[in-house]
Amino acid sequence: MATGITTIVFDVGGVLIDWDPEYLYRKLIPDDEKRAFVLKHVVSRVWNGHQDLGLHTWADAVAARTSLFPEHAEMIKAYDTRWPEMVSGVIADVPEIQAALRAKGIPVYGITNFSSEKWADAQKLWPSLTEFDGVVVSGHEKMLKPDPGIYHLLCRRYGLDAQNCLFIDDVPANVEAAKSVGMMGHVFTNASALRETLQNILGISL
Repeated sequence: MATGITTIVFDVGGVLIDWDPEYLYRKLIPDDEKRAFVLKHVVSRVWNGHQDLGLHTWADAVAARTSLFPEHAEMIKAYDTRWPEMVSGVIADVPEIQAALRAKGIPVYGITNFSSEKWADAQKLWPSLTEFDGVVVSGHEKMLKPDPGIYHLLCRRYGLDAQNCLFIDDVPANVEAAKSVGMMGHVFTNASALRETLQNILGISL
């Protein structure tokens, strides 16, 4: 298939590593109803997103949240100090696909919604997160997917043409945003489907 795609751009959480706060909080709060309340109202995805956007350090975020929910102080602290327990590990076979692409000389980049502090930790824990030709991290840039600006920033910083890029993300809205700036998009569901898509688009065996 002649597509003009020469460059692959990966999301991280949900594509390369399996991140979900449930993994930690199932251990901390066995009761389903209580856990759901804490994850929805106390340590919510929106609150976590403020750190991904670089609005606060984790120390400041924990302190501010604890002042609002002092009865949940330990649960709030755990979101920071036990963050690695929210990751079950790498997603099967995806780091191998990433490595195979690079071995064939195909540039591999990343765009991720990640706090600066946790990104540094994650790279130490999961080496595949260091295996990019370049990466844009939301916490560094104070810009989150699906803001089109973060895709433009990747292209501008690394001299890429959006029309030559395939963007992979498990969140459809993020893929649609990539398409809006001219990239091709793939909504990630599993490694097998990704491998097939890449082989068809690139015309190579992985």
